[in-house]
Amino acid sequence: MPRPVRFFVMWIGVGLIVRLAALGLWGTFDTEVQKAWSARAATAGVADIYGPPDRELIAAARDRGTSLVAVPTLPVPKTTFRWGSADYFVDYPPGSVLVLWAAGKLYGLVAPGLPNRPLFNAAINVAPLLASIAIAVLLRRSAEDGLGQWRALLFWLNPAVYLAAPVLGYQDPIFAALALAAVLALVRGRHVAAAALVVASALVKPQGALLLPVLAAVLVRETRPRAWLQAALASLVTAALILLPWWTSGYLLSALDGFRRPLSQGTLAPLGLNVWWIAGYAMRWARAGPWPLAEIVTLDAFRDWAGFDPRLVSRVLLAAVTLGNLWLLLRAPRDDRRMIPLAVILQVHAYALLGTSVHENHTFLAVALAPLLFGVWPHARALVAGTSAFLFASLYLTAGFGRRITTQSSLQSLRAAFGVDPSVLVAVAHVAFVAILFVWVARTSSGRVRSIAP
Repeated sequence: MPRPVRFFVMWIGVGLIVRLAALGLWGTFDTEVQKAWSARAATAGVADIYGPPDRELIAAARDRGTSLVAVPTLPVPKTTFRWGSADYFVDYPPGSVLVLWAAGKLYGLVAPGLPNRPLFNAAINVAPLLASIAIAVLLRRSAEDGLGQWRALLFWLNPAVYLAAPVLGYQDPIFAALALAAVLALVRGRHVAAAALVVASALVKPQGALLLPVLAAVLVRETRPRAWLQAALASLVTAALILLPWWTSGYLLSALDGFRRPLSQGTLAPLGLNVWWIAGYAMRWARAGPWPLAEIVTLDAFRDWAGFDPRLVSRVLLAAVTLGNLWLLLRAPRDDRRMIPLAVILQVHAYALLGTSVHENHTFLAVALAPLLFGVWPHARALVAGTSAFLFASLYLTAGFGRRITTQSSLQSLRAAFGVDPSVLVAVAHVAFVAILFVWVARTSSGRVRSIAP
């Protein structure tokens, strides 16, 4: 075995051992939520896990005199269920529920009662582990020789990735693996496959929809209407396959409502270190005095204080940045394939900076995509470092190393020790980083940042 291959295999092995050792950690409270969903899906099935059957929703719409066309927009009563000492309802897309159903079934093979033990944590973390391996494989195959190996190791040995999963138990690698495959398909001109993968990614986690503007722009620029129809058909087939358990059992409308539930939260950028985290800090400063600790605020409280709805401002800003991003993509030479991952990374960070529904883990996809630029783009090292540092800081300042390792009181003491809450400083740094990223993408689009020989 050649020395470079031995080096690669050794570090892949090290990363795998470290991940396996952390599978049973307790993560954040989201891990408890995922276990509750997993247990409910594995023991009672997935059909009614979101809400009532379609026939009840249609009957309710008729009773109200509502057009059947408007049924998907109506509020859907949530199915609540008890697990342990708390009540839960599902507010994540159907793809995630299927993954958690599989995790519950896997755990049930060794612990039929599904007790809340570290082995259940490990079962929940199996899918993200497999997805992380898939990301490393995709990055390894994205370039020949040693370049692909370096790209894979940049992801596999990244402390921010390891902190996200498995230490804190986030499920992001699952949707990110599908999104990375979609980006690679676009880069290689496999537009129909890319469309199907984007839909699959979005049905696992809503952030997968951030690829849609880039997908649409590339389809319009590089293909003919026949390919658009093929991409649309592939997308519909993919969605139908994922939604099949609900469709065939008569619970499709409830499942579709589950996809949009994450967008209906009533808090302002809950632990997303962005402009709205800074705005919430300003409200706290005005009400509590100088140098407070930043905290989650409700949309209603902020609107009453500021006098405007932050959601409207957020949508306008996001629309403007998205249009600017697409303009940069479309004006670049078609053969500069670097612009596709760059445009998606910029879109991810623009959303994470300006969105009102952003959480601390919502830039994970950018970290998975950044290694694609290594070896072909002069700013690739800075991009990998910047995206990784922001994700690590966001995760650590909000969750530390997870429950039973880091307490929230110790994190608050750490943040208070700096005088200025470091989470706010990270949010300010995020503004600067996105501005720099936009400049980099603009210069690359104009041809002023040339490719480097891989």
